[in-house]
Amino acid sequence: MPEARQKEVIMNSREDFDKIANEIFFPIYEVIAQEALGVLGRKNGVCLDVGCGGGHLGLSVAKASDMRITLMDVKEDAIIIAKNRIKEWELEGRTSTIVSDVREINLPDNSFDLITSRGSIGFWGSRDEMKQAFAEIYRVLAPNGMTFIGKGFGSAELKAKITAQMKVLHPEWPQCVIDASNGFGVEDYADFLKELRIPAKIINDDRGIWIMMKKTA
Repeated sequence: MPEARQKEVIMNSREDFDKIANEIFFPIYEVIAQEALGVLGRKNGVCLDVGCGGGHLGLSVAKASDMRITLMDVKEDAIIIAKNRIKEWELEGRTSTIVSDVREINLPDNSFDLITSRGSIGFWGSRDEMKQAFAEIYRVLAPNGMTFIGKGFGSAELKAKITAQMKVLHPEWPQCVIDASNGFGVEDYADFLKELRIPAKIINDDRGIWIMMKKTA
């Protein structure tokens, strides 16, 4: 297969995405997990990782804490990979999985102390679908709970390192991801949350763009 064709197909399958997450993006998950736990201010309770993919972020939260974790993705093939990683990381006792859409989360109200998500926010759909997703996340957030959802690399150093590696493997990255996403940004997220009357702060710095909703008791 010609080299150009190899680059073209590198991110075509779930296994390709997981390989990249496990090898190139791997260092970011511990950093983001620690940031999320810092926002919550404790290391116990229950965490939901939305759009979990292969489970790296949610399982990194589990490794860094005593939290029980639910990994959620709309794609069943992602959950199959995540289940295998749960076994590999020996976290079966504190981790469960569910196939569910963020716009209609099949879980009870007020269930999770911490809700995390990295990277899937750009694929939650139209303006109305995004508002529905935020409303659903807030619905399942427990009183005094926090979210840490968005996109980013954890630090400027990690972003620079990963960007350099990805440019070698996939020269069109990250533009190909941007082109495939819904195109919403910080101002849009702030507008959605304001319209929904959800209290939140948004980080937009070297760590990335991260939405921190808080549900009061």
